[in-house]
Amino acid sequence: MKKTNFVHRYTELTPETIKKRIDKMLTARAAVNVSAAAVKFSSNRKLGAAVCSVSLIPGADCANCAACIRGCYDLKHDVIYTNTILQRANNSAIFLQDPDRYFSDIINHIEKKNIRFFRWHVGGDIKNAYYLARVIDIARLFCSCQFLVFTKMFDLVNSWIDKNGALPENLHLIFSDWKNIDMDNRHNLPVSSPVWFDNSGNEIARGSN
Repeated sequence: MKKTNFVHRYTELTPETIKKRIDKMLTARAAVNVSAAAVKFSSNRKLGAAVCSVSLIPGADCANCAACIRGCYDLKHDVIYTNTILQRANNSAIFLQDPDRYFSDIINHIEKKNIRFFRWHVGGDIKNAYYLARVIDIARLFCSCQFLVFTKMFDLVNSWIDKNGALPENLHLIFSDWKNIDMDNRHNLPVSSPVWFDNSGNEIARGSN
């Protein structure tokens, strides 16, 4: 198992702020005309057009986020911007109402733009077993593209590997650790584990595993 630590300054959102930000995205999602919408992607200007990501609504589209939602990076730093709110809401609406087209849009984008590095979910997580199966199918379809996904949907992933064996080599699926979280990593997948520091640089907490 490969384990990577990453640093967090210890700040948390209040429950009121979390609700307000998620409710804003859910309101935007309800207004999306899915029949006229297309999945929206983010790219990294520094890395170029061949690198992109797709996101959903943090919190609302994360089934195992009770431990981490108050420290969620996306909720704290990304969904304070209108364009980001609308993007997350748009993609969530499409998956909710037309999941097959959600994945078709992603396939078409990777193919058309010749994407070489693709990240699933700056915001959001693997939604269910169908979602995970499509993520794996897309990795198999585009063998020359490297896919990255951080997830807390440990049971889903474990169940898939139990039944089907190893993940595609170009799918870099990393279990996302957090403090006080129960993580079954029986297949020894890579783990990203946070380390928290206070403003004086003193370590005050780290992931559970």
